[in-house]
Amino acid sequence: MLEAKGDPAVESSPGNPIRSLARRRLAAALVSVLVTACAGSHGDAATPDASLPAYSPEAAVLFDDVLAPAVFGFDPEGRTPSKDPKLKERTRQAEFVVVARVETVSRIGGVEHHGAYEITLDPVGAALAGDKPSEPIVLRVPATNPSYTWVDGAGAHWVGSQLIVFARHYQGDPGAALHFRCEPDTPDMRAAVDRNAGLRLLR
Repeated sequence: MLEAKGDPAVESSPGNPIRSLARRRLAAALVSVLVTACAGSHGDAATPDASLPAYSPEAAVLFDDVLAPAVFGFDPEGRTPSKDPKLKERTRQAEFVVVARVETVSRIGGVEHHGAYEITLDPVGAALAGDKPSEPIVLRVPATNPSYTWVDGAGAHWVGSQLIVFARHYQGDPGAALHFRCEPDTPDMRAAVDRNAGLRLLR
């Protein structure tokens, strides 16, 4: 009788050290799993592609994500491609240099993009340098970009135009980010790129 009477009291006692220890171990295990899962997820999302070069200030000079005003027919200075000091190095370091046709010009919605334009380009013919992309090239022009006003003014009338794209992938956050420079598709520009393409062997 004493044994039967004592068991329920032990079973229901909130201060039972064995049951308290089990609860603490279970809670600790759950917290550990949650912390590990959150840390792993955050780390993967913020990891850049280490196989790509960093987008340094020097790289930003060559691939500044700008479409030259001459692309839109405005070239008051009458630039000569063969005398452009950046063109030689830009051609040498580019992942690809291609002639591309403007397929679509669309504005990206949402607060995050602040009315940025997304331009889809279709590579035309063989690459002038490097390997021709197998898919359309997508460029993003945010409102802070110097070319934004030009793209905004050209709008849908710009579709069908051709330009020359110099581009290279760099480390992004996360993954890869394509940085570019666009120039007008003219015989002089093509000839300058062709002359400088041989320097790519020295990379």
